[in-house]
Amino acid sequence: MEYVDKFDESEIPFEALGKFGITQQMIDDLPEQVMLLLTTGQYTPVMVLNTSNEAGQTIETKARISLVRNTDGSVSLRFAPYWESADLEEFSIEEQQKLMNGLVIMREEDTHLYYAQLDTMTNQVMRVPVELIQHNIDSFFQKGHIDETNKQYVINGQLAEIRSNTSPDVVTVGIDLNETDGLRIVSGDAAAWKEEAYISDMPEYNFGFYGCWISDHNGHISYVPEDKYTEEIQSELMRTAGQNAVKSQMRR
Repeated sequence: MEYVDKFDESEIPFEALGKFGITQQMIDDLPEQVMLLLTTGQYTPVMVLNTSNEAGQTIETKARISLVRNTDGSVSLRFAPYWESADLEEFSIEEQQKLMNGLVIMREEDTHLYYAQLDTMTNQVMRVPVELIQHNIDSFFQKGHIDETNKQYVINGQLAEIRSNTSPDVVTVGIDLNETDGLRIVSGDAAAWKEEAYISDMPEYNFGFYGCWISDHNGHISYVPEDKYTEEIQSELMRTAGQNAVKSQMRR
């Protein structure tokens, strides 16, 4: 999981995206942080997609999208569909509670160990073989010369609060399968680590050249073309333009 495939924007399969109602203009208007996720092979936030059934009716669905490079070098789409609720029946009550709290659990299936974590954006359970994550854990703790006890906490799916001998600062490390290398490191205690998982730094309105991506309270994003702006969106556009004008004047 350390390897990150990078994609040029020209490699994005616009024709394939078009089948799901995502146009090149919509991709061009993506917020910078979402485009960065897409072009580094990571999943976008949940996006509203539109497909047509055999009767020609438009069906709205939601999914996270990522790019994947095929063995021949071409680029395809990968989807993580959004579910209205999480199906956790295969897990014990204790495991369900941990998953719902954003924590990782270790399970065995067909003699193989894997980490499982609930993707709160799609309500799907992510699974990654233990050996992939443990390699990154070993690398992190070796570089930091951190004790074996904290390392074992992380391997077991717990959070490790690491304190320096020379300062009062605390850093918390834990497994997060949403991260590129499977580890999330936060300045602060375990409570800060858990809280950060639910913070979205994306503003509600993200204006582009052709329209606006709107982020709801769940972090799901949907697109409104310029000719479909409501009065509320128009008002926000004018407010944003005014703020940008003031900032521009202050820089002079």
